Amino acid sequence: LGARPRSRESLARRPSCAASVPQRRSDAMEKPTVVVKVGTSSLLRDGVLHLSQICAMCETVSRLHKRGLNVVIVSSGAVGAGMFKMGFDEKPKEVAKKQALAAVGQVHLMRHYEDIFSTIGLKCAQVLLTLGNLSDRKQYVRAKNTFAALLDMGVVPIVNENDTVAVEELRFGDNDTLSAQVAALVEAKWLFLLTDVEGLYTANPGTNPDARLIEVVDNINDLNVDVGGAGTSVGTGGMVTKLTAARIACAAGCKTIVCLSSRMDGVEAAVLEGVGVGTAFLPAKKAAKGKKKWLLAVPVAGDVTVSEKGAKHVLRGMPILMSHVTGCVGNFSVQACVTIKDGDDNELAKGLCNYASDVVQRAVGAGEAAAGAVADGDEWEDDLDGPPECFHANNVCVTHVETLARSLTMSDFIASGYDSADTCTPPPGSPSRIKSPGPA
Repeated sequence: LGARPRSRESLARRPSCAASVPQRRSDAMEKPTVVVKVGTSSLLRDGVLHLSQICAMCETVSRLHKRGLNVVIVSSGAVGAGMFKMGFDEKPKEVAKKQALAAVGQVHLMRHYEDIFSTIGLKCAQVLLTLGNLSDRKQYVRAKNTFAALLDMGVVPIVNENDTVAVEELRFGDNDTLSAQVAALVEAKWLFLLTDVEGLYTANPGTNPDARLIEVVDNINDLNVDVGGAGTSVGTGGMVTKLTAARIACAAGCKTIVCLSSRMDGVEAAVLEGVGVGTAFLPAKKAAKGKKKWLLAVPVAGDVTVSEKGAKHVLRGMPILMSHVTGCVGNFSVQACVTIKDGDDNELAKGLCNYASDVVQRAVGAGEAAAGAVADGDEWEDDLDGPPECFHANNVCVTHVETLARSLTMSDFIASGYDSADTCTPPPGSPSRIKSPGPA
């Protein structure tokens, strides 16, 4: 009876129940979906388009399509193709020139995709996205509906980052991350990250003869490997971005495989027969759904560290109180997406913070007992108390795969229908199943 009514401003900051754009559920989306990401280093050879490689990939897509699977291609290579078309020997340093080359190369690249798919009897479509598109909830739902319509029509979507405006992608190679977000968007069961190496090694196999291939990864956080930056002069990615992509896709319930692009038969065998290929990152049992899956696509604006008690709240799907926060890095506003970490700097989740960074930082400085008081009062425009939690439970998506029911075991994965039942389960501790390899 004594509770004060909340103003519209306060209520507006509560988590929304649903997006205003209805999500379309198509018959095609019920089919298993495979996302294939091909990098620049796989599409170009000696500065020119590797047409035999592109043809092999398209033929593999056609065979999977005939077996009743949806296939989405995430294709890099626009800048590299533009360099070839315009006669550039080296990638320019100026961002504007890179974007211009991307505009030239995208047309050149799509012409080849169109010609090859038309020859083998399939239709393809170009879809250009940015992280900004996917981080907006309404645009995310519209993109999901568009993919559903394309797959209903039997079309193969060919996705690329919109390089002419996506500066971040050109700097950090986010097409790997984009492919993981597309896999989450279309609810894919497999994400193949095709590259010029066989998989993830404990060290650089080109310089370290003792480097070992890691065939199965249960928990990304336990990895102890030596990875570098961009692998080629025309590419922007590397193994680091592939690990980031694997974390996102695994949290969305998608098996992620890093493998050699020249072995397209391995992709087909992995999907249809369950044959092991490259390095497989096993998905979480409790995959993110709905709004929480969308959070995987939202760029983070900072980091928030929580106490041991706060970490338990994250794992149990409970709200994270302001008193659980022990650290804050970054400058972000109310309802910004941030990374939630434990005291050992391990990523636990992504979430929408109910308070701006300056309020969180003052709460941390005030100590656990006074944290709630700092969050109250004039920080809210209506001068009423803000919510007691720093993160509402509905606005937190767990990304720490090990916490998501300890990830899928290989036997669980076979039983769930992802792969062939003929797949052999490697014994614990065998080289093909490494949770935390030591340095080579």
